[in-house]
Amino acid sequence: MLTSGSVTMPDSDYLRLIIHGTTAFELLRTALELDLFEHLEAAGGMDVAEAAAAMGVAEQPARVLLLGLSSVRLLDRRDGRYVNSPVVRRKLLRSSPRFLGPLVDVQARVINASMPDLAEAVRRGTNVGLRRLDGPGATLYERLTAHPDLQEVFYANMGDASRKSFAQLLDHYDFSGIRHAVDVGGGDGTNAVELARRHPDLTVTVFDQESVVRLAAERIDDPDLRKRVRFRAGDLLTDPLPEGADAILLFHIFEIWSLERNTELLRRCHDALPDGGVCLVYNIACDDEGTGPMTAGLVSPYFLTLASGEGMAYSPGDMERAVRAAGFSHVERRQDLGFSHALVVGRR
Repeated sequence: MLTSGSVTMPDSDYLRLIIHGTTAFELLRTALELDLFEHLEAAGGMDVAEAAAAMGVAEQPARVLLLGLSSVRLLDRRDGRYVNSPVVRRKLLRSSPRFLGPLVDVQARVINASMPDLAEAVRRGTNVGLRRLDGPGATLYERLTAHPDLQEVFYANMGDASRKSFAQLLDHYDFSGIRHAVDVGGGDGTNAVELARRHPDLTVTVFDQESVVRLAAERIDDPDLRKRVRFRAGDLLTDPLPEGADAILLFHIFEIWSLERNTELLRRCHDALPDGGVCLVYNIACDDEGTGPMTAGLVSPYFLTLASGEGMAYSPGDMERAVRAAGFSHVERRQDLGFSHALVVGRR
């Protein structure tokens, strides 16, 4: 028997869930698309006929959907009516602060189509799955510039994930002594805005590709934040980093690239900082044994097959060694921070 939280199942069912994983995902995605979880929650539970009417579908397909969702423990049956399971109420209702809808969207519209190419990506050591998306460039991030709708979906998920994981970083690191931070690869500016909001004396410069920073800048309405959250377009691997910062943030960047490329980027960060300046590396991490957690194990194939062809969720030890190799003399690491994240801080 396998037990995870409140879900217990036989080994054979666990294996079956992996084999039929695409079907399980589509059951969940379809329930979100048809607002089934919301309907069930509002009504306090429904029978087949009521659920079918609420979704605007016939009873037979509604029965198929309800059976499938119940079999994977997303729905419970109580007094002849289907109700949301506890995990649905925590993470799949739109009103929940931990709603996973943006992650489901990016999986469905951007990532899943490339996953059949994993075996070939493993054989060739490159992001073969990128062939599923036309456009310029050799990474997903470049290709997305040719698909504004998918780019919007992608960065909506990144922003949502950042909001959830960034709050815990603020509890583990004191930013009060920093006056100007550069957020390298800062995406839609979610982290920069939150950091500037919490620290009124702090200026943050988001450094990312032009189409991304343009999208991010349009989302800031607060006049004060507009003054203190700046945007600079550039290629983080080749262009000079913005000057005048006493901190450089590499949040969810390290996992994209090879250790060699990460070390080179960190050297450039080291050179751009004054004495006493800090570089913060914060991202999803695997354990030092290379056996988990599941988040790291399931996200790493995305980096190999689609994103860049060379990254993965590295261990805190990998992160620390790269920071030291880049020339930072004072290095500390903090792991087990929740959300499968680790933080490594290098001081120049």
